Amino acid sequence: MIHFVSISSFRRRLDSLLKVKRGVYAGAPGAICDSFKDASIEEIRQNRDMVLLNDDSIVIKLRMPDKKQRLSKADGYRLIYMVMKRVPMVVQLDVYPKRGPSQQLDIDKSELNRLIAEFKSEMLADTLVEHDINNNLKVIPKSE
Repeated sequence: MIHFVSISSFRRRLDSLLKVKRGVYAGAPGAICDSFKDASIEEIRQNRDMVLLNDDSIVIKLRMPDKKQRLSKADGYRLIYMVMKRVPMVVQLDVYPKRGPSQQLDIDKSELNRLIAEFKSEMLADTLVEHDINNNLKVIPKSE
């Protein structure tokens, strides 16, 4: 079973996108879920734009369409995520739209390094949040 987790920066970014007027980015959670539904961990690791590779993980930029605004993958969202090599885990690091009022054209290396450091810190503190990829990124409560 693949575990889909997120860091706090990702959740804040997604929340801010969902608060943009007129629901411009309301399709972002669905686009993320659609990109991973029924995919194996091998499929998730392959056929993407690799941003960074190290011993334990691969950081990938995934282009996703924005169906709500009828935008193709080229003009839709960018999801930055990390796939662990030894365990079936996908870490959502950042999401941003390529078009619209909150558009961002790219992510720079220093921001990427900051997100990875945040992941490491939250992993050690056990504060990563797990999501149900089949249920619009609903948070899965931690079992005690």
